[in-house]
Amino acid sequence: MNALERGAGYLALKPRTRKEVTDYLKGKGYSDEEVEQAVRELCEYHYIDDGQYTRLYIRYASDKGRGMSRIRRELLSKGVDSDTIEDVLYELEQEEGLPDQMSMALEIGEAVLGHADTRSLDYAEKSKLKGRIARRLQSRGFSNDVIFSVLNRLSL
Repeated sequence: MNALERGAGYLALKPRTRKEVTDYLKGKGYSDEEVEQAVRELCEYHYIDDGQYTRLYIRYASDKGRGMSRIRRELLSKGVDSDTIEDVLYELEQEEGLPDQMSMALEIGEAVLGHADTRSLDYAEKSKLKGRIARRLQSRGFSNDVIFSVLNRLSL
């Protein structure tokens, strides 16, 4: 099986970035020239499109409750360049608007808070709860501004 066929088969499973396909084919032992030629052809056929991949990934990750910082980090780790990420974010914002980071974070914060009666908590317990919420939001990739706003809104 040549590199083009192997790359197309890899892409048949799910969309991938240019870097992911390149790394996969190199890992299968194809030469740099074969990999370069296969990736170039797959791009020409629009089987590889980092812009479209970024668009899909932003929607997917937002639906999963991830913040923009984490989404950017994940896309960069998949080999999407920062210019492509910023261009797609700008396009999405102009076309349909990006998911509201504040409302997403507030929903997550409320879920962590649960049905706790914050009025009956002492200072140490409130501090622990604030820390738990802040860590959860930070791990999801929300900015510090959003995290502090959520903590203020939750009246902790």
